[in-house]
Amino acid sequence: MAVGEVPLVYAPRRMVAYAPDRVRGWTVKRYGISATRPAPPEEVVQAARAAVERTLPEAYGDALAYGYSVLHEDPDGCYAVVGWWSRNKVILHTRTWLSTWDDPADWQPAPHGATACIWEMVAMAHERDAWVRHVVQPGTPDLDGYLASTVSGEF
Repeated sequence: MAVGEVPLVYAPRRMVAYAPDRVRGWTVKRYGISATRPAPPEEVVQAARAAVERTLPEAYGDALAYGYSVLHEDPDGCYAVVGWWSRNKVILHTRTWLSTWDDPADWQPAPHGATACIWEMVAMAHERDAWVRHVVQPGTPDLDGYLASTVSGEF
């Protein structure tokens, strides 16, 4: 599956925030974007969980284990961007996956180091700012504040 080769005309897409999920000791904030409907359906959201499970390393036993995922459905298939914060709270690790509509649960690594598109980057930018504001800057992390800070709307 190629990435970034199909010409398109920019149009806003709807982003929704889902409740955080727990995956193998990680707390994962979740977002969904769709180019074709108001939000990805539950079966696609659940298929994206497989990409999250494949991506995250073992949770840090002695440090915060937080991350996020951005599921994006497009006419040509689905994309899942998984981000997780390092043990020292300042490095973001990411992995991007692609799947086709023939099998939305068959996630393949994005080719050529593709990371995110302009719509997915809205969630990524928000997550960076929320992480710094609620976790990195305060003396004591405000994890409830971090989890409550989400972004949704048309972008």
